[in-house]
Amino acid sequence: MVDLRDIIPLNFSSFSLLLSETTDDSSCVLHLFGQNWAILPSVVASLGLLSAVLCYDISMLQITMDPEILQLQYMALRTFLKDILSYIHSLVPLRDAARAACVSHRFRSSWRCFPNLTFNLETLGLNKYQHREDEGRAKNVVESALGLNKHQRREDEGRAKNVVDRVNHILQNHSGVGVRTLELNLRACRDVITADYVESWLKLAVKPGIMELGVYLPSDLAYNFSCSLFSDEATSSLESLFLLCCDFHPTSGTGCWRSLTSVCLSSVRITEEELGCFLASTFALKKLSLSGCNEMVILKIPSLLQHLSFLEVSHCRMVQIIESDAPKLSTFSYVGPPIKISFGDSSVVKNMYVSSSSDSGIVQFARTRLPSIASNLQTLTLSTYREAFSTPMVPDKFPHLKNLDIYLTGRDNFRGYDFFSLVSFLEASPALEYFNLFAGEHGNLRRDSILGDSSREMRRVPGFHHDSLKRLCITGFCSAKSMFELICQVLENTPSLQVLVLDTTLGFDSVFVPPGKCHIMGKEALDEANRAVEAFRMHVEGKVPSSVGFMVWEPCKRERRELNNRGHLITDAITQIGKN
Repeated sequence: MVDLRDIIPLNFSSFSLLLSETTDDSSCVLHLFGQNWAILPSVVASLGLLSAVLCYDISMLQITMDPEILQLQYMALRTFLKDILSYIHSLVPLRDAARAACVSHRFRSSWRCFPNLTFNLETLGLNKYQHREDEGRAKNVVESALGLNKHQRREDEGRAKNVVDRVNHILQNHSGVGVRTLELNLRACRDVITADYVESWLKLAVKPGIMELGVYLPSDLAYNFSCSLFSDEATSSLESLFLLCCDFHPTSGTGCWRSLTSVCLSSVRITEEELGCFLASTFALKKLSLSGCNEMVILKIPSLLQHLSFLEVSHCRMVQIIESDAPKLSTFSYVGPPIKISFGDSSVVKNMYVSSSSDSGIVQFARTRLPSIASNLQTLTLSTYREAFSTPMVPDKFPHLKNLDIYLTGRDNFRGYDFFSLVSFLEASPALEYFNLFAGEHGNLRRDSILGDSSREMRRVPGFHHDSLKRLCITGFCSAKSMFELICQVLENTPSLQVLVLDTTLGFDSVFVPPGKCHIMGKEALDEANRAVEAFRMHVEGKVPSSVGFMVWEPCKRERRELNNRGHLITDAITQIGKN
């Protein structure tokens, strides 16, 4: 038996090879420089590791003394160690891999087969220009208006040329073998990048075995992403495809996309017929996202997409009808005006996001039409920029809805909105447990304030009762009488309620304001927030049941103020909800 240290001069204080017993065929673990690197059994077998006899002794391997066998084992182990180092090299980020190749002949050969080619400003070391651009953005806007930003234009052109030169140099020196991921983020290369560059790079890197492909182009570049560029072997291994700002015109029978599970097309020029031809060969597709694809009028998702679980349609301004027959579609996201939406089975969709940044009526659309479109919804998020009408009371129900988020966005866009009408959602959702309402930003005093209302009467919905709601959170809490009617309706008829959160600012959840920062509010907005707190103490605080933990977040208070002095801490209530 021979000590391995007598055969190969390695520093075993920094290197050791272990054979660990696992539940899946004894994976090999390489311990290098204080870290463990797991090697899959299939990789171990392909490297011929079985020709070496490995023992559990960390510092040595026991090997037969037969000279011929010893030589074979020695060569096999050297090859194995070389492949292990190449494998580790393939795991590091692009910039670190390139630096290693510059200082090591061993890594230089593996660099020519580097599998994860992600090209953007950061990985190419050019993001410092972006930081400088962000810092001087306001100045550049003024200079642009005055025609004084020639220096900035020259700097942008220089940065774009650097991106193109570096990408071209790397890909021209790459062997084209072993690429698993290719991301070409060329949005900053306007006026420099050409279609010929893009096409030549794709020909070099998109080969059999590629799994992820992302092409992000400037909006003014006319480029046609042609399936004919790639072999069937290349497209058949692809699992993820992301295209931004290009033409994509697949035809029947072009390309084999049998492994494709995720597709995102953003600002891609493609017709509904061409999309249908493409989807006809994506049997494994699980996620489909379409954004800014403005040449489609009717979007049809065929039933052959047996694995599709996520569908997103955003800002496709010409789409008027969406029809899906995908049997396992569970999550649907839509951004745009109210249109005709139908699912082959209305019970399959469980999670839905519906939003519109300019058109009104999304909340009304959701209340009147979604119950028949998606009868089995469990999570619903609505976002609208304006609502011309109050939410109607209709008999249709959401029998399984548990989470409801409504975002009324914009500054003073809902000054006359009837918040009390949202009781319609509560009445239609007997299983609802969490209701979060973002009531908009109130830059001016509310004219419909309960403080200025001479009538003490509040509206009620006769017969309303809810036994499931656990948490009500209102961000943008104001003094509008209709909002207080909504709160009182819930407090008086919801024995299951555990938590009530009222935030007079935009700072309660960090989606709108970074943690630790105060949202900037004008004088009238501060006055309105203070009036909301005053109205709460006058009209609501005494009505809160003892079983409910509640808080009101006031302007410029960086900690949550407990107004409930009966010892029902809101944190305890939230914890209890989590346990339930």
